[in-house]
Amino acid sequence: MNDLAQHLNKINDCINNCNGFALATEFSTTEIITSRLYKTYNTLSAAKKQQIQIKLNRLQKIDSIVKRQHDIDVFVSNKLPQHYNEAASNRLRCISAIFESQYSEAFKHLTEAINSFVKVFELWSSNVLWKLSLDLRLLAELATEMNDDNNLNNSNKIDYYEEASRTLLSKCFQATNADRTANMAESKKNAALGVVNQLFHIYFKINNLKLCKNLINAVESPGFPSLDTYPLSQLITYRFFNGRLSVFNGAYKKAQQDLLFAFSKCPQTSFKNKRLILLFLVPMQLEQCKFPKKSLLEKYKLNQFIDIVQAIKTGNIKQFNDCLSTHQNFFISKGIYLILEKLKIICYRNLFKKVYLIHSGQRIPINNFLSALKWMENDSIDIDETECILSNLIYNGYLKGYISHKVALVVSPTNPFPKLPL
Repeated sequence: MNDLAQHLNKINDCINNCNGFALATEFSTTEIITSRLYKTYNTLSAAKKQQIQIKLNRLQKIDSIVKRQHDIDVFVSNKLPQHYNEAASNRLRCISAIFESQYSEAFKHLTEAINSFVKVFELWSSNVLWKLSLDLRLLAELATEMNDDNNLNNSNKIDYYEEASRTLLSKCFQATNADRTANMAESKKNAALGVVNQLFHIYFKINNLKLCKNLINAVESPGFPSLDTYPLSQLITYRFFNGRLSVFNGAYKKAQQDLLFAFSKCPQTSFKNKRLILLFLVPMQLEQCKFPKKSLLEKYKLNQFIDIVQAIKTGNIKQFNDCLSTHQNFFISKGIYLILEKLKIICYRNLFKKVYLIHSGQRIPINNFLSALKWMENDSIDIDETECILSNLIYNGYLKGYISHKVALVVSPTNPFPKLPL
């Protein structure tokens, strides 16, 4: 029996036994797509690359037989139930097109495979729907990156693949959402989160975060299964994107909760993912005056944060400014520069607390704070700017007191610098 026949027999067994996990493995094209996404592939471990190579070798043997078939549809129809023929045939065509570096053709065939699969999708095959959704998004990235469709210019190409992916993934989500089964344990809605996560990837990439809210409202509504019933890997991804969304909405406490969950539950072996979570979690922790250890930042190659952490701890405004300037391009590229910039107020708070401790009185001349700012940050700063900083600290609750006639800061007799986080 040749490799293609064995492959189709395995798919048939999975269908007959309602084995969604095994069917997802057989249907997966993640490995072949990832092997062509060089930026992603080069970051993988040697063990992961070896796994991919084993799958590639198997797919190449299958593909060589597919190319010799006079009619692949007929061959597949003799091996599989009729309602799976179209999905399986188009998936095989997709693999052939990828091996031939015809990525726009591959995308078309995978789209057709998913459209066919959605028609026969059942709860037991939830993993297959998630795997196909993942592969669609990755293949859209590959087709855009490799630029093999001469009928589209660069900007149209990006719009086309992203829009086509978004439309089809939305259709997949609707296929799960349309199930009106009363018993949640038997509902297709249990397959929703994997698809939602792929849509999150796209919405963040195209910077259309408003669309995320609609998905969150649906998934967290009473008509959906409880979030903790979904696979942990999918829940980690979901909480990560929720955390990022909260970051950009200014809901920092919620962001911290979601990102902390994602980081703590993410496997230790997933170095790249844990580092990505930390990129957003560290600023949220700093906003709450929770300082990550230097060893943690070094472990995940986030040395850019080390001096910022030290500067905020000590109220060293100059060090804070220098660090932001030095790593500006990095922080901007990760979308966290403006968030870090807002942490400067905590730096001011910790500097002014030192002034208060040295003065050890309830009435502190504003010139004392001005002198500290001139020494630490900028010789040109004046009394009005100093007063403005003090006013902001009072307004935001970092300092308890009031300014008296632009001469002195009168601090509260009890706990003038409230313990952080507020």
